[in-house]
Amino acid sequence: MTPVVSIVCLLAALSGVASQSIPPHIIKPEAKTKEYLKRNSNVVLHCRASGNPTVTYKWYFNGKEITSTNYVKVDSTTGNLTIPSFTNREQGEYQCGGENNVGPGVYPLAMSPVTTLKEIVLKGWADSGAKPKPVNGSEGRYARLECGDVPASDPPARFMWFRQGVDGAQEQIKEGDRIYIDEKGSLHFIYLEMADQTAVDIYKCAMYIDNPDNIQLGSPNKLTVKAIDVKPQVPPKSVYKTVNPQFLIGQVAEMECVFSGFPMPSVQWLDLRKEPITTNRKYRLVKNNMKLQIINITENDEGIYTCTGTSSTKVEETIFLDVTSGPIWEQSLHNQTIPEGRDAIFTCKARSARSEAELNAPVWLKNGVEININNLPETGKMEFSDRYRVVTVRDLKKPGDIMCLQCRVTNSFGSEFANGCLNVIEPIKVTTHPPLRQGITKGDLVNLTVRGTTDPGMTLRYRWEFKNQTYYADLPPHVIYDDVSDQTYINTTSLSDEEYKQIEGNYSRVLYHNFETRPVVIEIVLEDWIVAPVVVAAAGVPIWVIILLILLLIIIILLIICCCCYQKKKDRGAYKVYHTEVNTVYLSPDKDIEDSKFQNVTSIDPEEDESVKKTLNPNYELSDDDMDSLDGYAGGKSNAAYFSDDASFVGQYATRASQDL
Repeated sequence: MTPVVSIVCLLAALSGVASQSIPPHIIKPEAKTKEYLKRNSNVVLHCRASGNPTVTYKWYFNGKEITSTNYVKVDSTTGNLTIPSFTNREQGEYQCGGENNVGPGVYPLAMSPVTTLKEIVLKGWADSGAKPKPVNGSEGRYARLECGDVPASDPPARFMWFRQGVDGAQEQIKEGDRIYIDEKGSLHFIYLEMADQTAVDIYKCAMYIDNPDNIQLGSPNKLTVKAIDVKPQVPPKSVYKTVNPQFLIGQVAEMECVFSGFPMPSVQWLDLRKEPITTNRKYRLVKNNMKLQIINITENDEGIYTCTGTSSTKVEETIFLDVTSGPIWEQSLHNQTIPEGRDAIFTCKARSARSEAELNAPVWLKNGVEININNLPETGKMEFSDRYRVVTVRDLKKPGDIMCLQCRVTNSFGSEFANGCLNVIEPIKVTTHPPLRQGITKGDLVNLTVRGTTDPGMTLRYRWEFKNQTYYADLPPHVIYDDVSDQTYINTTSLSDEEYKQIEGNYSRVLYHNFETRPVVIEIVLEDWIVAPVVVAAAGVPIWVIILLILLLIIIILLIICCCCYQKKKDRGAYKVYHTEVNTVYLSPDKDIEDSKFQNVTSIDPEEDESVKKTLNPNYELSDDDMDSLDGYAGGKSNAAYFSDDASFVGQYATRASQDL
């Protein structure tokens, strides 16, 4: 193919891709967020989405579409939402939606993850002019100053303590081995020293959220310390621990254990297996080991943790960490591109944290509008299953079934939202292919030309598969492509016999793009090269197996012949019993022969003995002499008795004797 033609084809392909209708895809925001804002802040939320044609934007507040007002500005072109002066009136959940027109009356709309805006709340103490609360203690003993009547705050406030002199100057209390501020704001003196006493100055609790420079001061405390000549030894005692801590999956869990005593108790933590905890990538021990932090907690971190304080004796406390969560995704929605005629399946599966109540069925939306799952259209286009956690869109058609689906799952700890858009494309179609089974002879031209079409937005690619080898840019051995005629073939005329044998097999021409694969298998059979070993090899049966089977067959035939010969030889000297003799119960010819009772009969010459001729004559009448000659066969009976018992005896044996003679 010439360079000019290649460039023209490439530009045409790119033009086809650019003109393809593609539903929106939200690029920003990528994940749900939560922001705390000061009152009267200027807020700008950004939304960006890709798609073809160009995407226009909408915004939703607590699930309902909003338009521009004096308080909120929506730009449908840029996707920005602006709040000039934020108050608690504007706090809530925000989502942006991007939509475009992909066909007549078809407007798929994708929705972003949720952005939650909340106003920072930090109220001051109700009575800031209260008198200092007195606290008394002695050296070496434990003391605690309460941060009482703590006002509401959102998010939870942090605490610090200040020491304020009569001149109004404030000095921040620094935490150390002996001084600790817990999560409730209380100031702990593990043991007191005279330097902790306040003569005319006071201690004040302080709260802050976003900035330590913006604080709220609480009620004052006055500490009096009694001097002791020699500090007494005080055994460790648990004075504070975190009660019923509960954290969400992914957060940093914090637990505290405070032990008083003199000298200073050492603090150690044990994990769920009662193994000592040290600072590493999972755990952090801070504030003289009195605070344990567990990083990025999971359900496996739930359980009982142990803290110990040790000096002269050992004191132990246990804390149960409850790990909970909003809905946890098992399988969420995602964007799909599927050819026409097939089905699309969207799954919205989430679960609660371990040992918590099961979630309710998700809420489904189509293009931002909630679907009434109890009143679906009777077209059968959309089917729900698995307790409404799976939806199937049947027999896709372009462009009518191009859409975006959303689902929301909620529990008492939060909610999760997912979006997945469906793009329907034209399937790959094979427009040209040769006979799928070709029997050829040497000198034939083997046709392997395969062509196809697909959706204009897709770039159709081809590859070859032959004898467990895949060929992308190259061709299988001896295959030729003519770019002028756009034909693919094998010219067997120029092949040697060995090369000719190699072209037999299945040639798979695979048409594919990112979303579909369509193979065309062409079987080539050499009709003028049918050789038993080759056939056997082609069938996958080793030649030695065939030879072994043939030898076994020969052995079986020889065994059968030997058995027949042996049986014939065995029967040669035996007296054969015919059916007329079988009916005579008392006859036993083999026994008679063995007893030599008939040896004289077999030596009689019928030409010389007239009595034999008489016996052979059925009309011959026995005389008295004849009867006497048979006395030996009567077994001692009289002649008359013998013949009366078995008159057929003579006839049967006379007949057999005549046959033998």
